[in-house]
Amino acid sequence: MSQRREKCISKIKEANLDGVLVATGPTFQYLSESTDYFWQRSCMNNIDGRLSAKILPECVLYLSVSGECTIVAIPRLKDAFPNETVIVSYMDQMEDTLSSYVKGKKIGIGADCHEWLKSALHEIDPKIETVDAEELFYDLRAIKDEKEIAIMRRLAKFTDEAVMYVVTHLKEGMTQYDAEQMLMQYGLDHGIQDFSFPPTAGFKTRGTFSSEENFVFPRTSKLVPGTAIAFDVGYMDQGYCSDWGRTVYYGKAPERVKEGYKALQAGQASMVERIVPNKTNVNELYDFVLEEVEKRGFADVLRFKDTGMLGHQIGTDCHEYPMVNRSSDAILRPGMIFCSEPKMMFEGECYMRVEDMILVTETGAEFLTTFDRDLFEFNNE
Repeated sequence: MSQRREKCISKIKEANLDGVLVATGPTFQYLSESTDYFWQRSCMNNIDGRLSAKILPECVLYLSVSGECTIVAIPRLKDAFPNETVIVSYMDQMEDTLSSYVKGKKIGIGADCHEWLKSALHEIDPKIETVDAEELFYDLRAIKDEKEIAIMRRLAKFTDEAVMYVVTHLKEGMTQYDAEQMLMQYGLDHGIQDFSFPPTAGFKTRGTFSSEENFVFPRTSKLVPGTAIAFDVGYMDQGYCSDWGRTVYYGKAPERVKEGYKALQAGQASMVERIVPNKTNVNELYDFVLEEVEKRGFADVLRFKDTGMLGHQIGTDCHEYPMVNRSSDAILRPGMIFCSEPKMMFEGECYMRVEDMILVTETGAEFLTTFDRDLFEFNNE
């Protein structure tokens, strides 16, 4: 039995459950330890599948407290889990099939296809007590092992390269849609499985929008001098996600906007330098950024000063717990990978973002995304 499986069973025992039943989603991937099955993602899957559009699952996994793991799957998926016991069934017969394997009276269920899981267990035995168990494995999923870190390190590097390719190939007159399609095509041409969310390249041209339109990004907008481009990009491969953001400026930027970008980058770098593993709390990170930005005179344009919202963990799903804001309470531990995405808004001028994937190490923290931090203004003529 793998170390991951042993830890998961310990969690099931601690929760006084007889087992857990999950449908396709990030927890399914974690418990099966298989990245071969491509579970359905959507741009608003967001956090642990609660907004998934699926009604009937095409496969489910049952892990008992004694360690037996059974996957019930439609015929097409019979070979998708080579290291697990797979029972072939049909969507409308899964309850009957599961009845031979689910034992006990208190079963934890995942968030994905939540209502179906609950009704299926009650059909098997009306006396079964179902308990929401999606959060049961959060702290385990938050700590990535060496294999996971290697996958995400490569994916972060790929994301850096993809955006650099797009930035160096943008031409005056191209639309926001063209830039976003280029981001998608680069990923597809290089074998990426899917996208963490729809890639965006928000065009905002100086003096062409009011404060009420700060967050309106028509995809027909054209690239002209004086345009800030706010990238937000995530690729998905080998079962894991990336999430990355930058703003770059086509042409010569106003001096205050240019200095604001330097301040935002400095705040991000300062935050990472101040992380002490097993001591720093995620609820401290926003204020680390704020302190440096404030020193440089740009606190007035930094967003989310009220909530301290800065980012999220990332892994099999794009947004994982613990979230990074003042209301969270979680100590950063080696193996955690989180996204920090501080933002500024220069009204009528520029929407600015810097987002990086950051790995907590045994001695501190390091950037997995290393896109040139001095690249802001560009001109590809």
